[in-house]
Amino acid sequence: MSLETPRVSSSAEEYLLTLYRLETSNERAGSSQLAKMFGVKAPSVTGMLRRLGERGWVRYQRYRPPELTDEGRRIAVRLVRRHRLLETFLVQFLDYSWDEVHEEVQQLEHTVSEKLLERIDIKLGRPRYDPHGDPIPGQDGRLPSHRLIPLTRLQEGGRAQVSRVDNRSRHLLTVLGEIGAYPGTSVTRLRTRRNGQLSLRVGRREIQLDGDIARLIWVKPNRAPVAMQARERGM
Repeated sequence: MSLETPRVSSSAEEYLLTLYRLETSNERAGSSQLAKMFGVKAPSVTGMLRRLGERGWVRYQRYRPPELTDEGRRIAVRLVRRHRLLETFLVQFLDYSWDEVHEEVQQLEHTVSEKLLERIDIKLGRPRYDPHGDPIPGQDGRLPSHRLIPLTRLQEGGRAQVSRVDNRSRHLLTVLGEIGAYPGTSVTRLRTRRNGQLSLRVGRREIQLDGDIARLIWVKPNRAPVAMQARERGM
């Protein structure tokens, strides 16, 4: 897959990236839902979706959630690759924190050439994931495969490794940073309290976390030792 693409306005980029994020999360959203996400009125969303449809980037029909076309998805993948590589570079080489890097990259990404992006990728050692655990598309547009579940789906007593966190909210990243819930950190779900909070062990700390926050953390469950699996089956 070639990652060269025509010039895309910043507003169009926002729509393509949002539709791509929804698609990769197996979610769909109509015009009214997108309007709430962007903080605009529904007619503005409808107008943008129609313009994107005219360019062949989105399939849009009234009363149906919009979908990316193959071309729209190709452009979105390129944008995702650029954004996540820049975030990784700023964190690793310029000591940015993971909760401030997103806004900084939004200012930079519109001026970065493909040549510079390729050099950044090489300098980083062609990383597969960004600081938030989001997969970075390769030069061919393919994403590294990984099977994760939301923390809320981890069974009580289950152990896992934090692998990915939602990076759309700076406040959320600040909270997760304070409890040490970075990708690679071990987590154990202890129990669920009556108020809906989850009792967790994150690293060496025991914490309480609201379910609304916990579902924005994706984890890779640890496989129990064979002997333990046998005991659980009553063997």
